[in-house]
Amino acid sequence: MGMGFRLTPTNNPHPSAPSVKTPRLTNLRHIAAAITFAATTAAIAITTTPASAAETSPEAAPSADTPTPSTDKPRDGAAIYLADLPLVDQNGKPVDLYNDIIAGRRIVLHSFFARCEGSCPVMMTTLQALQKQLGSRLGKDVHIVSITVDPDHDTPQVLADYARRVQAKPGWHFLSGSSAQVTTALRRIGQYTDAPENHMNLIIVGNDTNGDWRKVHGLAGVKQVVTEILEAVGREG
Repeated sequence: MGMGFRLTPTNNPHPSAPSVKTPRLTNLRHIAAAITFAATTAAIAITTTPASAAETSPEAAPSADTPTPSTDKPRDGAAIYLADLPLVDQNGKPVDLYNDIIAGRRIVLHSFFARCEGSCPVMMTTLQALQKQLGSRLGKDVHIVSITVDPDHDTPQVLADYARRVQAKPGWHFLSGSSAQVTTALRRIGQYTDAPENHMNLIIVGNDTNGDWRKVHGLAGVKQVVTEILEAVGREG
């Protein structure tokens, strides 16, 4: 069975990255399959391994970061779980992470910070290669999302300069916001860290058209990571 992975709000400020013995792509349970659980606990665990009794208990108290599902109309798990996450892009434009970027698209999402001199340049090189392979699909049905873990330093202007350095094209979003906004977003996607240099090196690949969410070890070889992401996002259409 594949390695478990969760997008679950937690009160633990030090979530640990799953152990990765080999840089293989790991399938995650479809978010939509967890919608009943989300409706009763206002939290979704996305995992390939069974959650513990404490995690699945309907009486478990929800985190303050957990969204309240709307009862207006049925929505899939991602629309519920990733709702109400306002951020700001590199152009200074306010965006809602789900409604403006994720809804109805394939997403390649990771965390980073502009002053990172370790793993971030490696992952950015990989994402540049992915950008080239995506061609006209980038900004259409596939979007890349880079969320900073250092919002106090990484203002929209800093991110705009960074985007130019990596030659990011439209459809590659660099997101920041207030410290509270970024913390909430990172907790929701399971990539919160108390110190920027401790950020995770996992790439989350989501397909909002079919509810399939996966992860890729971002420090594997460029060719391998790009191939696995392209397999995950599937063909256009």
